[in-house]
Amino acid sequence: MSWRERIDPELTGEFRGVPFHVERADTTGGRRWLIHEYPRRDRPNAEDMGRKAKEWRLAFFVAGDDYDRERDALIKALDAPGAATLVHPYLGTFSVVATDPRWSESTREGGVCNFQVTFVEAGQETYPATAIDTQREVRKAADALEQSAIADFADKWSVEGLLGVSLTAVERDLRAVMDGLDETVGGIADEIASVIRFPNNIAGIVLGGYNRLRNAVLRPVKALDLYSGNSVLANNDSGGGGRVRLTPGTPVRAARLLRDTGTSGDGVTPPVADTPERTQRAGNTVAAQRLNGRSAAISAARLVAETDWPNRQDAEAAGSDALALIDSQMTTDEPISDAVYADLVTLRSALTSDLRTRAIALPGITTYTPQATLPALVVAHRLYQDATRADEIAVRNNVAHPGALRGGMALEVLSD
Repeated sequence: MSWRERIDPELTGEFRGVPFHVERADTTGGRRWLIHEYPRRDRPNAEDMGRKAKEWRLAFFVAGDDYDRERDALIKALDAPGAATLVHPYLGTFSVVATDPRWSESTREGGVCNFQVTFVEAGQETYPATAIDTQREVRKAADALEQSAIADFADKWSVEGLLGVSLTAVERDLRAVMDGLDETVGGIADEIASVIRFPNNIAGIVLGGYNRLRNAVLRPVKALDLYSGNSVLANNDSGGGGRVRLTPGTPVRAARLLRDTGTSGDGVTPPVADTPERTQRAGNTVAAQRLNGRSAAISAARLVAETDWPNRQDAEAAGSDALALIDSQMTTDEPISDAVYADLVTLRSALTSDLRTRAIALPGITTYTPQATLPALVVAHRLYQDATRADEIAVRNNVAHPGALRGGMALEVLSD
């Protein structure tokens, strides 16, 4: 098939559905170059600024007994706003705008109107891509809730006028509410007992305790510890050097522990408010329970927002625990302040948005069963062609020694 057969033999074009006959067509294109020339330097520098907009300069005409009607239709099409479709007799179809149209007629050449029009590709209007930093929104909401929770606790907590047995009872109730946090972190009970008359200090100690939980679990796992047997993965019964009972590198477990610890104080029953001192003691117990739960919710939300989740299931599991903590603080029998409730709602919305935005594109979890005992390095290379992901497999499956993954044992691995 020759070029004569691939193009319109009558060389007709069309713009906005109005046909015409093409006499000549010129096209310009290429790229935009910015030439930098420097003093005392022989070589310039050509900077590529991108592709130029294509232009098609057409010389065409309409002729015949009804040329005037065809002329008017073309003029109307050229005057119309916006981009339209140009059918080019040589090159095909384009979305264009018509610029600098000209037309001419003469008495000597009656029945003909000649046009000269430059058509420029329309392209499309684009705007800079914008995205909300959902992690930052969670952190902002958590900071706001922390401030309102501290203020609310300071407003509700009071030991003024309590002495002797009554003050000891308040301290005992506070220890009971914070027992879960003290069991996990250690030292909390003694610290809050020393500042029993200062609610802001109590709140700071409790929030600091939950931050210690969160920071402990976000510590990176050391590969050398994995292979030497010094990691908690290799020996779950080891006492370790501290009382923070978290496996580094597993934020899902931290979120679950935060949920359990944050709700552990809910089982403490406030005393019957049948005397002024018992009423004051009951109010302090409720205030301590709320401080404990809200502190856990704040730390869990920050944990979810600050973790780069490897898979969708982990993100959803941790997010579920964090949202459960927030919900438990929103649905209480006793009324809560408007400021705290509004901050809880904001934090829940921000956390939900963060989970929806970041978790939806993550890979899922599947299983892989090696037929023989292999090092994690080999398994990682077989699955991902990336031996550096061996630690990921070892941590996820809590293996005794990553140098020997037992054959026949199903392993949890990422699907990517």
